[in-house]
Amino acid sequence: MKKIYAIGLVLAFGFIGMDSLQSYPYGAPAGYAGGPAESGITCANPSCHGGTASVATTNIITSDIPAEGYTAGNNYTITVSVNNGGKKGFEVSPQTADGTLAGTLTAGTGNTLVNGKYVTHTAAKSTTPAVWTFTWKAPAAGTGPVDFYGAFANNTSITRTQKLTVAEKSATGINENEYLSQLSLYPNPVIGKTLNLAFDLKKNAAIEIVLVDLTGREVLNLENSVEGMGNKAYSFELPELNNGIYFVQVRINDTRISKKIWINK
Repeated sequence: MKKIYAIGLVLAFGFIGMDSLQSYPYGAPAGYAGGPAESGITCANPSCHGGTASVATTNIITSDIPAEGYTAGNNYTITVSVNNGGKKGFEVSPQTADGTLAGTLTAGTGNTLVNGKYVTHTAAKSTTPAVWTFTWKAPAAGTGPVDFYGAFANNTSITRTQKLTVAEKSATGINENEYLSQLSLYPNPVIGKTLNLAFDLKKNAAIEIVLVDLTGREVLNLENSVEGMGNKAYSFELPELNNGIYFVQVRINDTRISKKIWINK
């Protein structure tokens, strides 16, 4: 009887321990969103949930950010909607390509901030869908594309991941910029290999012109020069690039002005 009782205690505590390891019903700890800051680690981790996280095929993370991109300093609503399964939870973090927190997070009802960089549930939800919303204040101008990395639990053993990429809205009011006016890119979309860029430089300055992709990764450094004031025109021969959306950034001192282009060869 004593041996059986002892075995029963071990099994009972073992199950309790396993459940506590596999589930965080009151919010995930920091560092499981799956972004570069976490080296891709998600809640599908031996200390959290079992199994392997799969990439979601439906939109779990959505926002009211316009299609043309976010405007620096504006507030936007981010929505997380998890379907199916049992008790559900999430963790989301907006990051640049190097894993830096992009913008400012404000938790909403039923969620909270962890280390100021992550948003997670405060209580697991059994409703279908389970929905949470929070506020994101867009980062400073020139930050470029931002990725919202998310890890989502449908229950203790089924998890999903998703990345939502949002672009930065191309600069407006360019005629009032301290350095540039009349910035233009053509043709847009780029169908061949030639990209033309022109602007009016208002004062002498060191100029860098780069091409970046939607992740914020620098694809090409097109120009590095010191220019005198006046009208400037450049013609760049592009190498073979994947079709898609890119941004041409003109960098002068701490100012970055981005314009979206489509490459469709």
